[in-house]
Amino acid sequence: MKDTRQSHPARVETAFLDANVIRGQQTTDVLLSLASRRVFEPRWTQKVIDEMRRNRPPGLTEAAIDRRITTMNKAFPRAMTAAPPQALEDEMQADPKDKHVLAGAVHSESDVLVTDNLKDFAPPTSGPNAMRVENLNQFLIRKLEEDPERLQEGLHAMLDRNRREPRSMSALIDTMAEGQELRGFARQLNSVVPPDQRGSSPVLVGTQRGSAQYAAFEGVVEPGKPDAPSTAPEARKSGGSKGVEKAKGTEQDK
Repeated sequence: MKDTRQSHPARVETAFLDANVIRGQQTTDVLLSLASRRVFEPRWTQKVIDEMRRNRPPGLTEAAIDRRITTMNKAFPRAMTAAPPQALEDEMQADPKDKHVLAGAVHSESDVLVTDNLKDFAPPTSGPNAMRVENLNQFLIRKLEEDPERLQEGLHAMLDRNRREPRSMSALIDTMAEGQELRGFARQLNSVVPPDQRGSSPVLVGTQRGSAQYAAFEGVVEPGKPDAPSTAPEARKSGGSKGVEKAKGTEQDK
């Protein structure tokens, strides 16, 4: 008998992106190239975009960053989240300058907050509304593990679009490995791609352990050591155990 049941695609995870992970050209292009392949759905607020604009890399003009922002909002019209109520922002347990980030993530009902300022948010907690908080490398490595084929398709599409280097997977891996922001992801990606696409940077040679755990905690205390996180950090509201946070690409500047 023919199965007439309709299949429903899996829900795509929503990720609230802090300004520090979309500040640089390469991190932004990688993230939003993956989002264009529905590896995840991006979310941000105007405050986050304003912070990104203020803290743009040296040498990047206002006109260039404004073009990037316009492209981002046009490519992902659902990404811009309405400003959260001030009362919600006031409740957030985070560094004062980052309360708006956590409030934006909660208000947008995102599944994960992606930020490289993990220390600025509350320690892990339990509760029905707990939110996953990951740094950029942790997030990308997890997405690589969940759907390696789709993630690599997104990166290849980005490389095909590039008019300047990197224009191959091996060059991309080398570029990411030799930088700081994406080194952990580069190491793990290098262990997944076919041999002819692997990077050859000295940073990769002799340090590749083929371990997601090793790459994920690049720059983070390793499990088993004092103060090591046992799982991805979560964030919560102030108010003790009763109040916890709700959990829940762009073109390259040329």
